[in-house]
Amino acid sequence: MKKHLSIAVMMTMLIACNQYQEGQPLWQIDGQGIIFNGQLQTSRTAAKIACSQCQVSQHNEIRPSGPASYTLVKENDDLKAIWGKSHHAALYIPNSGDRPLINLAADTEAGVWLMDIDSTPKPLKVGKVNYVMLGKKTYQVVIAANSQHNDFEYSVLVK
Repeated sequence: MKKHLSIAVMMTMLIACNQYQEGQPLWQIDGQGIIFNGQLQTSRTAAKIACSQCQVSQHNEIRPSGPASYTLVKENDDLKAIWGKSHHAALYIPNSGDRPLINLAADTEAGVWLMDIDSTPKPLKVGKVNYVMLGKKTYQVVIAANSQHNDFEYSVLVK
């Protein structure tokens, strides 16, 4: 009897775990960055994302403030994810507004980066998911914990 009960409990747990995994969204973000299908992704691994509806493009620019690179993932022609790295603290977010490049300033006392998109600068915390509205879209921004003013990394998930 105990053996059958143990088997039944194990089967129930396996089924529940499988259903939990199937119910998870394909794209997520946390304080470490963007997660696709349960795996943390980087700009290097983004090109290998197994998504038949996704197009990955990598871009490099030389700006007056220094070099910048970013990886974009579009899903069904809609921007879904961005991984960026730049020599100057700035976010590259293609959007319906006029400013796809948003410069940031460090607030060392508060330990945040200030995004100047409105009349009131928006603080962005390092290693946390920050919600930014640009036009009608919500962007979830994570600034990497090792980011500095002259070596800046971030991830953006579009909701």
